[in-house]
Amino acid sequence: MVHNTCPPGDGADVPKEGKLTGGGQRKIGNLADLKDVDAAQAILDRGGNAGSVRKAPGDNLRGKTVGEIANLAAQGDAAAETAMKIIKQAKKKGDKY
Repeated sequence: MVHNTCPPGDGADVPKEGKLTGGGQRKIGNLADLKDVDAAQAILDRGGNAGSVRKAPGDNLRGKTVGEIANLAAQGDAAAETAMKIIKQAKKKGDKY
């Protein structure tokens, strides 16, 4: 008997680009309009500085969109959760430093 399902953890459970999971929607909150924007660009657009851009996405998150990071954060990825916090607080931190 052949099953056409992918084993868990191989990326099959992550929705395609532009789609948010239920948990991803909760994590992204009021930034849903930025879900297809690169994370670094979202930080700059929200008033963050270059330091925040370097700090937010770890090596494994570089080049991902805000929506992809939100989905990863919803799955419990600690680096993605930190990146979401930095994206959300970019304006506040950019003004302070």
